[in-house]
Amino acid sequence: MAGCSRRRAPGLVTRERIAADLAELGVAPGDTVMLHAAVGAIGWIVGSPDRVLAAVLDVVGEAGTLLMYVGWDGSPYDVTIGAPALPSALAEAWPAYDPETSRAVRDWGVLAEYLRTCPGARRSAHPDGSFAAVGAKSDELTRDHPLQYGMGPGSPLAKLCEARGKVALLGSPLSNVTLLHHAEHLAEVPNKGIVRYWAPILRDGEKTWVEIEEFDTGGEGCLPWHGPTDMFEAIVRDYLQEGRGRVGHVGAALSYLLDAAGLTEYAVGWIEERFSEYEPQDFEVEIRPAAGPDHRELAALLGMHDEELSGSTTSAARLSTRVDEFLEDPDRKAFVAAAGERVVGMIVVSQAAPGRGSIELAFVEPEFRRRGILRELEADASAHLRDIGCHVVELRVGAGNDAARSAWRCLGYGPTVEFLERPL
Repeated sequence: MAGCSRRRAPGLVTRERIAADLAELGVAPGDTVMLHAAVGAIGWIVGSPDRVLAAVLDVVGEAGTLLMYVGWDGSPYDVTIGAPALPSALAEAWPAYDPETSRAVRDWGVLAEYLRTCPGARRSAHPDGSFAAVGAKSDELTRDHPLQYGMGPGSPLAKLCEARGKVALLGSPLSNVTLLHHAEHLAEVPNKGIVRYWAPILRDGEKTWVEIEEFDTGGEGCLPWHGPTDMFEAIVRDYLQEGRGRVGHVGAALSYLLDAAGLTEYAVGWIEERFSEYEPQDFEVEIRPAAGPDHRELAALLGMHDEELSGSTTSAARLSTRVDEFLEDPDRKAFVAAAGERVVGMIVVSQAAPGRGSIELAFVEPEFRRRGILRELEADASAHLRDIGCHVVELRVGAGNDAARSAWRCLGYGPTVEFLERPL
């Protein structure tokens, strides 16, 4: 037993130690805290994992509140999503969601069920996305949880922001910040993914199936993000890099404390900056490796690219030579985006160093921009770079090219080294 424990956890951690570390991180008496925790990352908890919850409640005190996203382990979401109607056998056999007794989602960690069954706990009535809370504001946070768009206005997440609450991550990945689904709901951007599913609830003691509509919080996701990391992780990292939030350790776990309203406001702006101008395609686009017959159209695209960047034209001979280099150099790979018979975009990549890929050039005709074509070109180019052993990809963007910088950040690219220069 002792050997197993040493392998699983970095050391003994008491309730008192957790409470002291939380206070040092910035949790204070009277706080409303939404918790995400990876118990194993904290350490070997003396007693049992529910001591983590007890430690949070010790710090926030009687005036404070602890909130968690607990869900329902028996939710028929995955079975009924997109179904126009319910099979009668399924409707009859599936039990109704009961906030008092339905189990929390096991895959979200042991603490969700511990909090749900904690004396005095309150739980919201949403059959798929329920929250549980203990403390002074537990009724307020969990009451009247909307069935439709259950992470938007009126949700426990909205109330967390209104209560000037905080989000604590104890060893939990940044991608797990459930609050950012609230930001997705609030962001005014087009073409957000919507899902519909069925769930059984209790009304006057009787099981009733209801159809629920909400922005997609799983599956394909609400927004067309194709960055190299999870979008939520990218948002929180950018937030932290601006000097917001607090970072420390609780036990052995790297931990963060984030202001709920501040993070939501930041995330809404982050999303709107990157997705407000997205336009759906109204035509079919094929992404394929460039070939000899594309030479003329590649030269034309390259000429438009050069003129857009420098304001001057490049000679036809020079354009032809550069296209030859793209097509014939074995260390380079070029892809094109074709709308029917017309080539409307291109990307050229190479291996800059062992394990490091480089985007040398990318261009989409102006009238075809904001339609997801750059995303598709980048996805195929990235797949090629991974196939040849690259694990990171870089590109250079001119200091004044704000449109390009915004487009690449939308694809998950972030600044690393800044080059400064002056004329000689």
